[in-house]
This record gives sequence, C-alpha cells and structure tokens, in this order.
Amino acid sequence: MNLSKPDILTLSPSSSPSKRNKPIQTSISLGEKAAQLPLDALPVKMAAVDLSVYYGKFRALNKISINIPENRITALIGPSGCGKSTLLRSFNRMNDLVKGSHITGQVLLNGKNIYGLDVDVVDIRQRVGMVFQRPNPFPMNIYDNVAYGPRLYGIRNKNVLDEIVEQSLRQAAVWKDLKDKLEQSALALSGGQQQRLCIARALAVEPAVILMDEPASALDPIATLMIEDLMEELKENYTIVIVTHNMQQAARVSDFTAFLMIDEDRSGTLVEMDATDQIFTNPKCQQTEDYVTGRFG
Repeated sequence: MNLSKPDILTLSPSSSPSKRNKPIQTSISLGEKAAQLPLDALPVKMAAVDLSVYYGKFRALNKISINIPENRITALIGPSGCGKSTLLRSFNRMNDLVKGSHITGQVLLNGKNIYGLDVDVVDIRQRVGMVFQRPNPFPMNIYDNVAYGPRLYGIRNKNVLDEIVEQSLRQAAVWKDLKDKLEQSALALSGGQQQRLCIARALAVEPAVILMDEPASALDPIATLMIEDLMEELKENYTIVIVTHNMQQAARVSDFTAFLMIDEDRSGTLVEMDATDQIFTNPKCQQTEDYVTGRFG
C-alpha cells in the first residue's frame, strides 16, 4: 500500500486556530512513501536514555531520550550547534576520542548499554559503522580499503577476503564501476565513488547500524541522488541514522525525523521525533514548524 504525498508541502504559519486557514508553502517534496507504522510499534535497534554529553564543563546534549527503529532511516535535523553530530557520534562512542568528553545516561544497542564497563569499544565500532561528511578513503588501493576492516578482525584467507570485497562493493552499488580497478588507488576516484567506497568499507565488517554524518554534503547532485538511492536499498538489512542540514534530503530518504534545538544554556535538546511526513506536514511543536518552513535555522 502506498500513500501519495503532495508535491508541495504546505504548513500553517501559526498554531493559532484562526490562522490555520492561511497555510504557507515550502518547496519540500515528500514524494511517495510506503505506509509507515507508528514509531512505538517498531522494534528498537538503538536508543538514548537521558543522554547528556559534556566536553569538559560544557554540556553539548541535555538529557536526550530517543528510540532508533530497526531497518528504518532516521534523520537528525536542526540548526548548527544543536548537537546532531554529537548525538550521532555518541551512538558508536566516537566522542570518546575527544579529550575531556564524558556522558551521563545510557546508549542502548539491542537493549545493552554500550557505555557499560564490560563493553569492548572496538566491538561497538564494528557493529555501529560510521560514514563521514567528506569521503575519507585510505591512501591505498580500492581492494585494500574494503579489506582493511576484515583483516583487522583477523580474516586472512584470500578467497574469503575476495568474497567480502565483492559483496561489499555490490551492496554499495559501485562494483560495476570498480571491479576492474581494484588495484588502483582509491584517491583517484571521483567524490561520489569515494563515498560509496567508504560505505562499502563500513559494510565489510557487517555492522548492524550505519551512521552517516551529512554523507552527501560534499557531492554533486547526481552523486547525492545515488547515495540516497543506496540508503533506501541498505535499510532492508541495516538500521541507518543520518545527520543532514538538507530538508529536501531528510524528506526524501528518511522514515522518521528527529528535530533538535538549542536551549537557553546552549545545550542540544530533542524537540520532537515522529514519522517524517508528520514532521514535515503537521508537526506537534511550533519550533519544528518554524524550522522546516525556513523561518530560522
């Protein structure tokens, strides 16, 4: 069953009932998406529970509680400085690499706190992969880029590595382009090919979750659409969380959207999270409506 969405998104400029008859228009197109189950009806892959993140004495995130549904794409949106990337990096403990950072609260993966004392951080980063804003292939050939992670985890058999490399590049929709160039430097690829190679490198270690921090912001429109199409295919087998400043992109690719904002202490807070079509057509909070319609941000 498909739900037709309007080509042009209309939102009321005010929560006042007297002004609801004067909707404003944005150029955000939701296109057509499959019927979406409510968030509370879906299995939860990851969750933050009263999560606060500190850099020294500065509190970057203030008691964020959010559920990330399994095999769905969740977009994190909000103005610069609201903590979207900080929240994303908390999901695989990348913030641990920042001197002076610490957290309170919990981040759960399959119900287990990844910040527990008995948790192997290397294992967490294998199960929760990361794709960064700018493509960052290693200065080595294409084959070795993809095989790097499996080798790190002890796989040495050439036949097994060959299979992993091919499967990962196929999943990243770049096998046809690169199958005859595996010994060439990854740095010689186009930006779009490099980013898909980085996605293949993340897939090679069989993560459960893929985090994407503005993965298409440095790419041209054609490469961007290829990455978005790829995300739609990948969610069949993976849970994806994406940070984006592009409202069109959030509306196109995500199933659920979480809107973050900055509080009076300059800390990031969660304003609301809901199905993407709900966020972009009938948000519960005035702040959300103002942001997605371009009034600020």
